[in-house]
Amino acid sequence: MEKTYQPENIERQWYENWESKGYFRPSGEGDSYNIAIPPPNVTGSLHMGHAFQHTIMDTLTRFKRMQGRNALWTVGTDHAGIATQMVVERKLAAEEDKTRHDLGREEFIKRIWDWKEHSGGTITRQMRRLGNSVDWSNERFTMDDGFYKAVQEVFIRLYEEDLVYRGKRLVNWDPHFQTAISDLEVEQREVDGAYWHFAYPLADGVTYEHPVAFDEDGEATEWETRDFIVVATTRPETMLGDVAVMVHPEDDRYQALIGKMVTLPLVGRQIPVIADEYVDKEFGTGVVKVTPAHDPNDYQVGQRHKLDMICVLTLQATVNDNAPEAYRGLDRFVARKAIVKDLEAQGLLVETK
Repeated sequence: MEKTYQPENIERQWYENWESKGYFRPSGEGDSYNIAIPPPNVTGSLHMGHAFQHTIMDTLTRFKRMQGRNALWTVGTDHAGIATQMVVERKLAAEEDKTRHDLGREEFIKRIWDWKEHSGGTITRQMRRLGNSVDWSNERFTMDDGFYKAVQEVFIRLYEEDLVYRGKRLVNWDPHFQTAISDLEVEQREVDGAYWHFAYPLADGVTYEHPVAFDEDGEATEWETRDFIVVATTRPETMLGDVAVMVHPEDDRYQALIGKMVTLPLVGRQIPVIADEYVDKEFGTGVVKVTPAHDPNDYQVGQRHKLDMICVLTLQATVNDNAPEAYRGLDRFVARKAIVKDLEAQGLLVETK
């Protein structure tokens, strides 16, 4: 006997013995007990979180099995379409300097299935090494014939009953790989950048008194007459798709402007001043541009106020034909510089932070 426990020499042997004898298949005569494993995505391998959750499910299943229940722990893996596609595309770019378009649809799908066999095999090996008492004879993959056809059937029924519909939604879009990206695949980063303040002229000759000086209690002591409202943004290129500017409904500075119109600089389109509690009246100028097609928060505001969605970027992240001709075809970052330069030339750049 070994002086120390050698799991690699013992656990694999016993697990193979248990599996070959079908010990994990439902066999009890008591009431049924079933846990469906949350299917791991075939985008990599299991991590400590999986091991922790699997231990809990395994313990419960084994306990019920020992009680004589007809216990089943159902096992399977998830294709995780968008996430898996991104993994394969990155691998293809790094190893072969190619895109899915270079391969064509048929060959690219073949590569995805190859990855599924590789990654899925890693996951099932890890489950076996963990000692998971799942019923491998009932293993499923979410793209198996019967599985995805059942999903299709459900969606068709929902569509025929008018319970599912197609609509415009914001997605994470990668202009390089030309694909939507799962939220799980997005890496959020804080970066240093500029915060531009622009003057949006009020339409129809409207003016208002804006406070410019305050006492020690924060009360306004001086005002100036303005025929514009100052909007701050970190992405000037999206202003070409603005459909409103918004203020907080309780912000005294802008109460008189709610319902009025402003003229969108460079575009000339008139857009309304709306009130919404999303605005933080203490941050920036207290005025926020609304571009529902290019910002998740603006999208929610647009839905609440029934605003249009004007997309001003192509799938390649260049400015499209919904924008003034001077900016069409420009890359978004090139357009950003051009827009700031043009607004400054028109005297509408208030400040840059």
